[in-house]
This record gives sequence, structure tokens and C-alpha cells, in this order.
Amino acid sequence: MKSTVRIFALILCVTLMFGICSCSMSKNAADGDLSGGAFGPPMIGSSGDGESFGPSLGDTLPDASDSDATGSDVAEGENPSTEAVKRPAGLITAAAWDDNQYYEDWKKLFEKNSESGENGKFSSYTDIRSWGFDSYGRIKVTAQVGNDESARAAGAKVVARNSGGTVVYEAVTDANGVAYLFTDGEAGTLEITSGDYTAAASYTGALDEEISVKLDGCAEKKNIIDIMFVVDVTGSMGDELDFLKNELADVIDRVGGGSTDTAINLALLFYRDDGDAQKFAYRDFTDATDPLGLAAIQNALDGQYANGGGDYPEAVDEALELAVSKQWNTAATTKLIFHVLDAPPHSKEANVERYKSAVEAAAAKGIRICPILCSGAEEVTEYLVRQAAIHTAGTFIFVTDDSGIGNAHHDPGLPNATVEALNSLLVRLIKGYHTGEFAPAVYWKTEQANNQG
Repeated sequence: MKSTVRIFALILCVTLMFGICSCSMSKNAADGDLSGGAFGPPMIGSSGDGESFGPSLGDTLPDASDSDATGSDVAEGENPSTEAVKRPAGLITAAAWDDNQYYEDWKKLFEKNSESGENGKFSSYTDIRSWGFDSYGRIKVTAQVGNDESARAAGAKVVARNSGGTVVYEAVTDANGVAYLFTDGEAGTLEITSGDYTAAASYTGALDEEISVKLDGCAEKKNIIDIMFVVDVTGSMGDELDFLKNELADVIDRVGGGSTDTAINLALLFYRDDGDAQKFAYRDFTDATDPLGLAAIQNALDGQYANGGGDYPEAVDEALELAVSKQWNTAATTKLIFHVLDAPPHSKEANVERYKSAVEAAAAKGIRICPILCSGAEEVTEYLVRQAAIHTAGTFIFVTDDSGIGNAHHDPGLPNATVEALNSLLVRLIKGYHTGEFAPAVYWKTEQANNQG
């Protein structure tokens, strides 16, 4: 990067111009077929399928982790905005919503009422527009241990098979022993496994079924958390990416730094789109409780910036497929993907199938997808990320306009959701998923007042 102020200003202006261009082009993209372009310095990473990554970030810090078996660690990218003033965390506002918790409200979004004309927001998402998702045939399974109703099996594998024995859905119980499965609406059987213990049950295929299964015992819950941040770094993210990086860095520090009794492994995956010089950049799972590991993650995050893309849809499906395919710790009962994005995947048949398959693969591994919807997103993106969240027992998160940061944000129409500081919201969710006890949301202005007091 040139050191003069004039050249830096020119680079910054060009980056912002392409970021705005990427946003405006989103309104005109027909079917997600337009090729993206690489603008400004390239992001270090993969130029193709996500398997041919560059040199390891571990080479820049002593004793940091080496590349995984696929050679998929990357060096930090050259960041044209590194001379910018570092902003404090806690500025971005967001809210969270669990559609599994409010499942009756979720179903209403798909209702069609021809008499009143007040159809649900997602009532038109049928057939091809549904992207293959059907969240009506839900089964809520609770894995109980013995006769004690309060004893639950966390991390138990639940497999649903239809009458012909074909697997129709797989999921993993959370810290409270609960799993959600989405079947084809027909009757079938369930198999629940935890360590050396197995139990079976049947389901009827009813619209919303709840089943409690007793296991004679269960595997011990391990105090391990795997977290991956999957971040869209195309040009349209430029209006808030630097702020988001500060928020995520603060979350990483608060979750990883100073922990003594919990193993916390963090990974980063950045993506752009077809046609960009480098499509993906990946930093493999690193021990965030180790100072060197934490520094490596922070450096990898700080080295990213917004450019490229060129149309509205991005390589969302490929990024999600790549994220789920990584070496998640099989012993961890808490696995989370925080997916930061503002655009949907492309809509060709291959993209549709890949996105749905990635979501179902995440559910089978017990990975909870928690999307973070940023400025510029439209309804189709909201629909798709909420499907990913509900199918994996994750939480839908959306950035709000309250802070005034970034361009206008899509309003999902959830007036009962509490607006929080994004960084504190994410920390609250991580702790909640791991312990099974979610702290109440704190209104962002209340938190600000408490911090100032």
C-alpha cells in the first residue's frame, strides 16, 4: 500500500464507489447470473473451489496452528484501510429472533388468506421459490436420561427415517437435550444415540409433533465450543464492514480471552463471488484461549476489507458448503456459524441444491447457523437465512438502523425483538447455546447508559 495520504484517499474513494455500485446493481440482477469483478487489491485466499488456499497465517506468528489437511489456512490480506482510526466496539445495533421458539408465528408467514387479502410475508415462497425448504413438518424431540425429566442428553444424534427406511433428516440435541427435525410429513421412525446409549421412537408425520425419548444413559458433555464466522466481504458490505470487524473482534476477545475451563476454537471464512480474483479466504480453527492463537485470529480478521462482487447474489451457497465441510470438533456439543451477509446465493438449480444441502449437513453435524443480516438485504435473503436458522436450531440476527451505521437495513417486522448491542448479543448467544440458559436481552441504550455510569 502507498503511504501518501493522497493515494490512500484515492484507494478509499474507489473502494467506496464500487461498494455503492455493487449495492445499486442488486436491484437489476435478473437471476444471479452476472459475473463479479475483483476491484482493488485482491484478498489472499482461494481463487477457485476453496481447496487451493495460500500460505498459512501461522507462518507470520510463532507457534500458531499450521494448515489443516487441505492446506486451507491463509495469510492475512493487505488492507487498504489499516491507517483508519480504530473504532470502539458496541456501536452496531441488532436484534435476535428464534423462529423455533415462536414456531406458530413462523407458520403464519406462509399462510394464504384470499378473503382478507392479508397473506403471510412468505406465502409466495412455494414450489421453485421455496428453494426446496419445507419447515411445516417439524418434529421436536427431547432426549431425556432415565426417569429424571430434568436430566437431558446434550449432543445426542437424532435420525429420522420414513416408512421405507430412508433417512429424511438428521439433527443433534442442544444443551437442553432438544432437537428439531423437518421431515416429509409422512410417518416414520426415530433413532436417538448418545455415546453407547440408543433409543427408538416413532412419529406420525403430524404438522407439529413433540416426542420425548428416554435414554438409559448419555455421553458426557464436553466443555468445548467451536465457532466459525462466515463473512461476505464483497463491495456492498463496505458501508459497515469496518464496524462489523470491530464488533466481531470484541466478541472473539470476550469469548476467548481469559477463559480457563472452556476450550474455544475459532475459525474465519471470508467470501466474495464468481469472477473475483480470490473467492474465499479461510483461517482454520484456532485455540482462542491461547494468546498466540487469539492474535492470529484477530490479525486474519483485521486483514479483510470490502471489494468485488459486482451483482446482488454472491457465493453464499459455496461458502456455506465449505464452512460446514471443515474439521469441526466431533466432541464439541456447541458448534456455531455466525454468517454475516447482505445478499442471497445465485438462483440456478445447482446453487439452490447446494444451499439446501449445506443447511441440512449443518443440522446433521449439530452446527447452529446464526445469520447476521446487514444493510442492503432484501426479502429473499431474509427468507433464506431464516430457513437456515430454523432448520439448524439457530438464531436469526438482523442489524438495525438504530445506531445510524451503514445504509438502510431491511426490517423483518419483528416488533417484539429487543434491539441490543451486536457484540453483547453474540456473546449472550454463545454462552446460551453452550449452557442452555440464555440471559435476557439488554436494550442497547440501557447498556450504553450502564457502561457510561
